[in-house]
Amino acid sequence: MEIKTVAVLGAGAVGSYIIWGLDKKVKLGVIGEGERAKRLQKGCLINDQMYYPEVWSPTEAHGVDLLIVSLKYCSLKDVLKSIQTIVDDHTIVMSLMNGVDSEEIIGEAIGKEHLMPSLIKIASRKENGYRFDPETTIGIVFGELQAPYQSKRVQAIESLFENTGIHFRASEYIQEEIWSKFIINYICLFDYLFISS
Repeated sequence: MEIKTVAVLGAGAVGSYIIWGLDKKVKLGVIGEGERAKRLQKGCLINDQMYYPEVWSPTEAHGVDLLIVSLKYCSLKDVLKSIQTIVDDHTIVMSLMNGVDSEEIIGEAIGKEHLMPSLIKIASRKENGYRFDPETTIGIVFGELQAPYQSKRVQAIESLFENTGIHFRASEYIQEEIWSKFIINYICLFDYLFISS
């Protein structure tokens, strides 16, 4: 198994990390239609450098090897039809969204067999485009929910991310890691809303 085509749905703080890392590694496109497509065609400014990934409609992206969903959580239900259009029998889907149920929601729309449980830890900010420190970014954690943990899908994703600058690791405890990130985010939000005010 080899990942040759990647689509990114959501070219914001998280999507920019993927675009930055995979720009020259594979055939890469960001999903956009209408006004959004026109904006994306002007390029993505990431760490003071312009990137120009291809811009695909969901129909044009149909059958990609890997779809990375990196939207804000509140946008997910509005794009489920687009995800259904993009995904083919062999497409792997990684959701790098906050929360613990985005994969369940996507899985109900396309089938859970497509999902590779995943999370990302990145300190990215919108400031003259998007900015992050590649060296200190923890990156993407992913893995199968059950054995074999070093599946062909996991190996394909590892091969994809190798030598890209993207930080990544496979985990045999991905569900626990997703929940751990959720709890940390919740505690940080609680601190922000109540302790610092």
